[in-house]
Amino acid sequence: MMDGRTARGAKNRQAVLDAALTLMEEGNLQPTAQAVAERAGVATRSVYHHFRDLETLYLDAAQTQIARHWVLLMEPVSGDLDERVDRLVALRAELFERVAGTRRAALLREHESVVLSERLDESRAALRAHLRTHLPELADLDPPAREAAYALCSWETWDVLRRHQSLSVTAARAAMTTVLTRLLTG
Repeated sequence: MMDGRTARGAKNRQAVLDAALTLMEEGNLQPTAQAVAERAGVATRSVYHHFRDLETLYLDAAQTQIARHWVLLMEPVSGDLDERVDRLVALRAELFERVAGTRRAALLREHESVVLSERLDESRAALRAHLRTHLPELADLDPPAREAAYALCSWETWDVLRRHQSLSVTAARAAMTTVLTRLLTG
């Protein structure tokens, strides 16, 4: 059982973490300690009390997003090829939309943070493995086509479709589904 002080500390830590995530999701990809503290309703020193530095806060934010949202990839995917492709793209679209802000924030720091770089590499590997598990047809493709399929289904491609090409979620899903199906059916 937690005493009152410990419970308040845990509540404040969670408030700081939630504030950082909210700011990132709103487009503030590099929130300052002051901005996080203001959003959380705590003093700026509380940010550093709970997190050694902003890098630690950002890493915990990324881990929190993984814990909250990667469970989507555990959902069942079955059926014929068209049904599986449609379901896989739908799951990725939902995942990518949920983590967009923190993913963009992590990409900003990937080149300067070994730990963030490792986490992003792990997530890319997990997404590739998820495709291989549910689309065994990938093994029949020649290596360049297989790599193109992985790239097509990546967060980076999703971001291009959504942000740079200004496609709606529905249109981005349709683009990804169409090209992936064509790659797999020749």
